[in-house]
Amino acid sequence: MNIVQLKKLSYDEVARCNKCGFCLPSCPTYVVKKSEAYSPRGRNAITRFAIENKLDLSEDTERSIFTCLGCGACTAVCLSSVQTKDLIFQNRECQVDEGFYPKVAERLVKTLEESRNISDDDQEDRAEWQELIKDLPEDAFEKEHADILFFVGCVASFFPMVQKIPANMAKILQGAGVDFTILGGDEWGCGFPLVGAGMPEKLEELKEHNLKKVADVGAKTVVFTCPSCFHTWKHMYDTDVKLMHSSQLIAELIKDGRIKLKKDINVVATYHDPCDLGRNTGIYEEPREVIRAIPGLKFVELPMNRKFSVCCGGGGNVEMTDPEISAQVAQMKLDSIKDVGAEMVITACQQCVRTMATRARRQKIDLPVKDLTEIVVEAM
Repeated sequence: MNIVQLKKLSYDEVARCNKCGFCLPSCPTYVVKKSEAYSPRGRNAITRFAIENKLDLSEDTERSIFTCLGCGACTAVCLSSVQTKDLIFQNRECQVDEGFYPKVAERLVKTLEESRNISDDDQEDRAEWQELIKDLPEDAFEKEHADILFFVGCVASFFPMVQKIPANMAKILQGAGVDFTILGGDEWGCGFPLVGAGMPEKLEELKEHNLKKVADVGAKTVVFTCPSCFHTWKHMYDTDVKLMHSSQLIAELIKDGRIKLKKDINVVATYHDPCDLGRNTGIYEEPREVIRAIPGLKFVELPMNRKFSVCCGGGGNVEMTDPEISAQVAQMKLDSIKDVGAEMVITACQQCVRTMATRARRQKIDLPVKDLTEIVVEAM
C-alpha cells in the first residue's frame, strides 16, 4: 500500500501521536487484550507505517484496525488531541480498497442494499413495535404530515429486545400531545454501520432517500432514540432540519410541564453515557436532567463518566467482527456499575441496552438495563 492509496489519511494528524501511552488505560480493547496492536498508540503506528509505505497489510493489521470500537475515549485523554478514531476509520476505507477487511461486511452491505435495513427483515415490519402499545389504532403514528418525525432506526425496529424503546418513546410523545409521525416501511437504515465497515460512500443512496421522506412529511424536527442514527444525520447528512436526541426532547417536555412524572421509582441507579451520544456528539446533561426528575430514584455517577465514559462494547461493528472482545468490554462495564452499588443502569441507546443486557443475562448478573424512555414511562 502506498501514499496515493492512503491519500485520505492525514499524515500530520497521525504524526502528532508522540507515543506517550497516556491513552492506553482509556482504550477498552487494550485493557481487555493487553496487546499494543489493540491500543490507540499501536493503531496509530500501523496507520503511520502504512502511509510511509513501510507496512504490508495482513490479517493481523486487519484485526487491529477493525477491532476499534470507535468510542473516541483515546482522544478525550490525549495530550495532543490526536483524532485517532477518525484516522482508524479512514484506515478502514483504505484496507477495504486493498481487500483486507472482515468479509462479514459484505453481507452487511448486500443486506442494506437489498432490504434497506441491517437485519434483512421485511421493511413492512419496521413498525411492528406498535403492537406493544395497547388499544392503538392501526397506522396511528404514520401520518402524512407532522411537525416532528421520529426516526426509529434499524435495531429498535427489528430486534425484539429493544422494540420497547420506540414504543415507550411513542407513549411519551403521545402523552405530551406532540404532533409526530414515523415513516414505517419508508424509513431506510441511516447507513452508520457502513462507516464502521470502511465504506461510507455506500450510504449516499440511503441518505438521499431518508432526506426526501423528511421533506415529504414536512417535518421541522427529526428526533432519534438511537445515538448512532442521530450522530450520522448530524455529521453526514446535509440538512437544515432540526435534529434532536430523545433525551433532549424529553428533558424539554418535562421542563415545560407537558410530561408529569408521578410514580416513585425507588432504586439506586447510574447512567451509562453512550459513546455516540456523549463523547462523539457532546450530549451529557439532558439525560441526567431526566433521570434526576424521576421521583424516588437515587442517582449515583460512575467514576468514569461523561467524556471519560467507558464504552459498553457495542460500537465500531466489533460485535460483528469480534464478538469476544465486545463481550469482554461489556463485562468490564458491568463490573464498574456493580462497584458503585447501582441496582440498575440507565442509558440512552438501544445498542448499549442490547450489549449490556445480553452480557448480564449470559453471566447471570442481576442488573436491570433500561433505556431512558422506559424509566420515564414507568414514572409517568
